[in-house]
Amino acid sequence: MMKVCFIAACPGTDMRGGPRSLLETIDSLQKLGVECFVLLPAQGRLFDELSLRHIPVRVIPYERWLEATNYPLRDRWRKLKRSYHIAFQIAAQIKEWQCNVVYTNTIAIGVGAFAAFLLRKPHVWHIREFVYEDHGQVFDLGRNLTLKLVDLLSQVCIVNSKAVAQKYEQWIAPTKLKVVYQAVNVTPGESIALPPTTNFRCIIVGALVEGKRQEDAIRAIAQLVHTGVRVELLIVGDGDPQYREYLENIATKNHIEQFIKFYGYADNPFPLMQSADVVLVCSKCEAFGRVTVEGMRAGKPIIGTRSGGTQELIRDGFNGLLYTAEDERELAQKIRYICDRPDLAKQMGENGQQWAAEQFTPARYGKEIYLLLKQLCGKNLEI
Repeated sequence: MMKVCFIAACPGTDMRGGPRSLLETIDSLQKLGVECFVLLPAQGRLFDELSLRHIPVRVIPYERWLEATNYPLRDRWRKLKRSYHIAFQIAAQIKEWQCNVVYTNTIAIGVGAFAAFLLRKPHVWHIREFVYEDHGQVFDLGRNLTLKLVDLLSQVCIVNSKAVAQKYEQWIAPTKLKVVYQAVNVTPGESIALPPTTNFRCIIVGALVEGKRQEDAIRAIAQLVHTGVRVELLIVGDGDPQYREYLENIATKNHIEQFIKFYGYADNPFPLMQSADVVLVCSKCEAFGRVTVEGMRAGKPIIGTRSGGTQELIRDGFNGLLYTAEDERELAQKIRYICDRPDLAKQMGENGQQWAAEQFTPARYGKEIYLLLKQLCGKNLEI
């Protein structure tokens, strides 16, 4: 039997895209007979979800090998020194579990690859982020050295979009880079009561951080309100308190507070998307765009940035519209375009719903991942 040890990032107290994607990966592989094990750097919501699934999980306090640009160099080196010793602990646990493959679920963690090297086990990196372009972070060892190590210490690098593959192909051998689009499961859940409205409702879902550009959505709504369009914006997510205050100030200065609603974090934003007329994806550079697919599954047209993985998901005029990132004027024009054409909006939503339901299935995703792992194990494992 194939046994895979997953190295995951810090789980935190909620279930954002990273933990949900990991669970979808594990669920898909288990259906194909793969035995899964997970290492986490701390307890949290993901630990509880794994325990409910009776998946062997252990906490070892490893750290990321990337931080914000202003993170002190001295602290970076101290962190790397600690990671050297923790790699041996990780290797010991992988050996105890008798795993065939080590699978690091994010490029933010490097220690799992070193543990695999110590054990002479094949290592898979699942790269789900651009790092600097989407999160504004840099590697402790610098970009060039780190990505050379990623190439050296991995047999396969799975990426979640062609855009991510294009970024990393100058450091990682193209034969190792494999594009596999994530499965996206949605849970209808209970309908969420929102105040009744006759306004055209836009929704943007994601952490409140500068890279998600909720500010562009607010400014676009301001332009529309000031020209007499009956429109409102529902902002779902939490994050940086200073950025939220910044967003609130934009709404106040534009005198549109009554048209901007901060909902906060939603464990399952899908029912909220179903209550909206259009889903906005304003991120400067999404590696994949889980929210984009969820919005399609909800049957809504999507307006997203012409950048990163978003432009691989939205077919302009078919399931949504594309606009130039950080251009709130163009965003306002696209919102107005859909608002004025309800029949077209309905057709876009239906197109996206059908396409997403066919493309982002657990069966397709699990099979693609399984075949890559099977090649590494070199065993005659049948699906």
